[in-house]
Amino acid sequence: MQKYVFVVVTLLLISYYPCVSSNQENKILEIINEVNEDSLYYYDKTIQDFGPHPTGSEACQKVAEFIYNEFKSYGLSVEYDEWKINRLEGKNVVATLPGKDNYTVIISAHYDSVAVSPGADDDGSGISCVLMAAKILSRYSFQHTVKFIAFSGEEEGLYGSAHYARNAYENGEIIIADLQLDGVGHAVSKEGGDKIRISANDASTWITDAAEEITERYGEEIGLKIMRHRNFPGSDHQSFLNYGYEGIFFLEYEFNPYYHSPQDTIENVNISYLTKVCKLAVATLAELADEDVPMIVRIVEPERGAIYFGGKKIMDLESYKTIVFGKTHAKVEIMAKDNIKRVEFYFDGELRGVDDEAPFEYVYGKIAAFNHMIKAIAYGENSEDINEIEITVFNFLPKYWLS
Repeated sequence: MQKYVFVVVTLLLISYYPCVSSNQENKILEIINEVNEDSLYYYDKTIQDFGPHPTGSEACQKVAEFIYNEFKSYGLSVEYDEWKINRLEGKNVVATLPGKDNYTVIISAHYDSVAVSPGADDDGSGISCVLMAAKILSRYSFQHTVKFIAFSGEEEGLYGSAHYARNAYENGEIIIADLQLDGVGHAVSKEGGDKIRISANDASTWITDAAEEITERYGEEIGLKIMRHRNFPGSDHQSFLNYGYEGIFFLEYEFNPYYHSPQDTIENVNISYLTKVCKLAVATLAELADEDVPMIVRIVEPERGAIYFGGKKIMDLESYKTIVFGKTHAKVEIMAKDNIKRVEFYFDGELRGVDDEAPFEYVYGKIAAFNHMIKAIAYGENSEDINEIEITVFNFLPKYWLS
């Protein structure tokens, strides 16, 4: 009898999982086909028609209100996330689609422009994709929470996203990935219209992998080839990387000669190209929002935005920078579904230590000065994950100084 039950259950599972896979593929295909050129044109033209809208201007406030009202009209929960840095004030616009768990995936862009530009490509194109994503995905349900975020203060120094990422880090928000779109509407040649750049750090290349899988599965519908690049810190995804999260940056393949100029208008945006990029971004977002997360590793010590002396935190900083005087005690926390085999600790790319028992930690005591990178790689039975932190170190004495 037990053998009979096992056979029946096995047959049911075999028939069920292809169905799940098929349903997911149908869902993604449906989402891709809902991306609409006319809507993208409407969003982008509306944003550029406000004229130049640098952070802090009345025009920027009006753009924020337009985005807020669009999010609201899709039935999403929307809020302003206000920030103030270096005497400059602004607000991010954040819309939330709750998921079944407390993991979060983000699609983001910045809605401020430079003072002389109406910003149709930089970054009305990215905001148009975020609005399109919100409109479409608001009608679906996902495993993870999805956030659609329009940042301000990007042109002044990633201020809005830095504020948001810091709060998320301090509140322990589990962000799986940020997909940042910044300048994704310019293409004049056939080659430019068929390619998109994606930059990522080592820990985030798996997100690019996911996007690449989307282009392979839905190549006919999307029509883009991904050009992989090392991380370029020139947009808001960098704020998430600074706080130990993972994210990628979508950027048009061809340089836009109208960048940061009065000629950055809708007439110089290739809407067909923008539509292809939007399809890729929204499909990748939807895929990640239902993606199983077998492991997340985070470096919890040293903390980001703190000063350490003799192995102890003595002060918080108003930035993501971490400064260590003396030895560096590195410690990770891991959320995983399988058993952890080991954690490898690297210092500037060199393997320094391995720990195979919790708590997973290592003490760096070698003489060091200035900026260095700590990387932790956790290995499970069937999965692995990376986390890294850049720290400024001043350690001129042997390992056990002030131990």
